[in-house]
Amino acid sequence: METRTCFHGLISVRGRVRIGELLMSKKSGKVTSKRVHIISRKNAWAIKKQGASKASKIYQKKETAIQNAQKLRETGYDVIVHKKDGSIQKWEKSKK
Repeated sequence: METRTCFHGLISVRGRVRIGELLMSKKSGKVTSKRVHIISRKNAWAIKKQGASKASKIYQKKETAIQNAQKLRETGYDVIVHKKDGSIQKWEKSKK
């Protein structure tokens, strides 16, 4: 099974990746991409950069969080929108 190194040890590429793990290529040691996640937080929605321990900002509405994350998308971040259950709803590649 292929694996990649992350800041929290080894993870399976085929396995489920937990938010907050910053994937690195095992060969080059470079970060594979910049990603920002829109995730559910109690009765709100948060923007959290992958690898960060805390959310960048909390919003009351999911739509507002998505709109603000689009600004990061223009600067080279992939935007990954999650459903309330944590599964991925939409993955938008960066514009750069």
